[in-house]
Amino acid sequence: MTVNGNAIKACCLKVRSILEAGVEVQLARYDVCEGGAPAGAEVVKGIPLSPEETAQRDELLFLCAQRGRKALLDQAAYTWFNRIVAIHFMEVRGWLPSGVRMFTRADGSAGSQAVDEALDLQMDGLEPMRVAELKASGDDEALFRYLFLLQCEQLHDCLPDVFEPVGSAMELLLPQGLLFKDGPVMHMVSDIPEEDWTDGVEIVGWMYQYYVSERKDEVFAGFKKGKKAERDDIAPATQLFTPNWIVRYLTENSLGRLWMLNRPGSKLTESMPYFVKPDEDHETEFKHVTSPEDISLVDPACGSGHILVYAFDLLAKIYEEEGYRARDAARLILEKNLSGMEIDPRAAAMASFALTMKARELDSRFLRRGVKPRITVLSRVEFEPEELQYIPNLSARPQLLDAVAHLDECGSLLTVTKDDMDALAGDLASLAGESTIFGGSAVEKLELMRAELEPLGRSYDVVVANPPYMGSSSLGRWMSAWVKKRYPEAYRDLCTSFIDRGFSLSRTDGYSAMVTMQSWMFLGSFERLRGKILRGHSISSMAHLGTRAFGQIAGEVVSTTATVFANAKSEVRGAYFRLVDMGSEAEKREGLLEALADPDCGWFYRAAADAFGAIPGSPIAYWASDAMLHTFASEVVLRDVTRPRSGFSTGDNERFIHSWWEVNLVRLGLSCSSLAEANSSAFTWFPLNKGGNYRRWFGNNTLVVMWRNNASEMKKCSGYRSGCESHYFHEGITWGSISSSTISVRYSPIGYMPNRKGAMAYSNRRKDILFSLALLNSSVASSLLSFLAPTLDFSEGPVGSLPIVPGDCSEIMPLVESCIAESKADYDSFETSWDFKRNPLLYVPDELSLLSWRSKQDGVG
Repeated sequence: MTVNGNAIKACCLKVRSILEAGVEVQLARYDVCEGGAPAGAEVVKGIPLSPEETAQRDELLFLCAQRGRKALLDQAAYTWFNRIVAIHFMEVRGWLPSGVRMFTRADGSAGSQAVDEALDLQMDGLEPMRVAELKASGDDEALFRYLFLLQCEQLHDCLPDVFEPVGSAMELLLPQGLLFKDGPVMHMVSDIPEEDWTDGVEIVGWMYQYYVSERKDEVFAGFKKGKKAERDDIAPATQLFTPNWIVRYLTENSLGRLWMLNRPGSKLTESMPYFVKPDEDHETEFKHVTSPEDISLVDPACGSGHILVYAFDLLAKIYEEEGYRARDAARLILEKNLSGMEIDPRAAAMASFALTMKARELDSRFLRRGVKPRITVLSRVEFEPEELQYIPNLSARPQLLDAVAHLDECGSLLTVTKDDMDALAGDLASLAGESTIFGGSAVEKLELMRAELEPLGRSYDVVVANPPYMGSSSLGRWMSAWVKKRYPEAYRDLCTSFIDRGFSLSRTDGYSAMVTMQSWMFLGSFERLRGKILRGHSISSMAHLGTRAFGQIAGEVVSTTATVFANAKSEVRGAYFRLVDMGSEAEKREGLLEALADPDCGWFYRAAADAFGAIPGSPIAYWASDAMLHTFASEVVLRDVTRPRSGFSTGDNERFIHSWWEVNLVRLGLSCSSLAEANSSAFTWFPLNKGGNYRRWFGNNTLVVMWRNNASEMKKCSGYRSGCESHYFHEGITWGSISSSTISVRYSPIGYMPNRKGAMAYSNRRKDILFSLALLNSSVASSLLSFLAPTLDFSEGPVGSLPIVPGDCSEIMPLVESCIAESKADYDSFETSWDFKRNPLLYVPDELSLLSWRSKQDGVG
């Protein structure tokens, strides 16, 4: 569906604010706070409570003490948001069991058909006398609340994950004025057109993402202040609704591919516009299925269920092709094919609802059949010390118990073995008939633990996910240490850890398809992960998306790639789509479709994974030609000719780095040839290489750094990082280690210091310096660096790995010298150069240049 994201987001944030304010009023009304009326109170703030209300309030007091008042408020507000969304989605389709609309009239206008026709309603549990009394009194608000809660009770049997049973404590926290003109229901009905609700169940996922968007912003703002993500932060900070076309690409080339390998003559491809046709070499190792019922698919971080919803659609077409009745397909897909796991219970409830609605589309009586989607909420299970004696088998597995106590953090990253499940089963068997307090409590926790761990211990034919993205540096202490130990090759981000987990979660002849950050493809910190992938697995296909693939996220936020991995080594060449150079999400989607229709478009590639090993660091450089790969076979690299070295970080640039015209020129040392000479001089400021704008051959010499007394003040800063001091002030070449385009390298004469963002390379032989300068400024180097540094991180590692073909380069030396001279002359025509003499259009005596002035100063230094 095409959504009006701005309208939906504005509506969700407004409704959330109104609901939270309404819940706050209810909490105050029933005195649910620390120091309020005690538990068991029958009268609160002058309001008499029924026995049922007293019990509900007592439960709220317990939850408030256990989780905190803010968490209780958040839970209640979302509970009612969730239910309003679900009921409105169903009522516009005529799917409510009551057969009438709750939030609009029959014609879609403002009001409530249920209230209008209350005297004629047929609802289980409805008390006609009570309805008549409320109708006669004209109290439409009280009547609506009664009917609304009754409707929620009816829906509990068919949607238990969304609607709690009658009598839930949350009923006390249902805000007043739901149908008011400025109430939450009216905003949801009027701010979002009804056609958006009827276009598809995906609107449920969009609404959940926007509902938690402010919380997500809060978490990321905390990261900027040095805060870490604790257990309640991970879910809202990582919820991201995947664009439909990316979902389809991943699902069609994993689930769809598995089916096509088993049914080559299937017409399913007519319904899969993003399906990549196999290369001339077809896979021979894949699971052979006899019927659709044999296929299992899991989303290990399912969120609100978008991926599972499309997988349902694809499976429904497969069942139809195999001759199944629609109502049987609806049941079998949920019972046998699809599973989801999620640490956020609110998102999981939406996923369960979305899948149930998909089944209802196929089967008009599905809500009566008692079939529930297999969505597992991974919540923490903690055993008290007194309970441990009842679970001796699990007590011998402290690491498992520790992980389960943090399951709402690590989620489906936890790998569960058969021995783990056997230990759990053994403890449960030994507690049969246990009636003691702690023993009975242990049994309840073991049952919950078994329900959560069993899906984690299974293997699935297909894994499809948009896993959470969060760097390890942002994780809380426990999660950071745990993921580093469990995923040593991939721990630097949650999404890369999920890539690794996907291989253990899928069958050896299955697929794992994920959209993740592209960092694992290139960065040195993921070299071991790439090695693991290339040694034991294969890349079936990849849509290399780059930035702006998620249209709802503005700006150059994150670079992504959608990859379908085959969980076994294969000689089949992978299919790659280079979409990184295309601007918007729409352009990338159209580019993908164009490449599928015309492989000669220029951005479609076939590559064998073994070829990546020829390039240092094994980047996934699928666009490398055979000639380029042959070049990397050279035994000589740049670091053998010149020595790339990183510089220092000051820890406080605002204090220690300035433009040369901002400092006392008498204290500016422009020609020191060594660190020892600089330290023994009386100079305070020295020239600094720090990258700068794109410029080749010479220039960007405007910055100076305070290095007084061997940088004694700078070295006291906590953020100071030293460089290779033995090369400071030596002749060499320099470039910006981070660039927005290609690398630009300049000659650096004697007298400069290197900053960490202004890397340098040195040699004792000038001809090597000039040769390296020429090479790095060539189109050949730009092409080679597109493989070695595709993220435009031109640090000394990838630059030093540039292959060199030895030969006589004497002819190019004069050309390099000429380029340097012409670039210097151009640079010195600007007043920002300290060697500026005159504007080319004006006559100014030479002696007015800074260098001429400095040469006439006596006693300086």
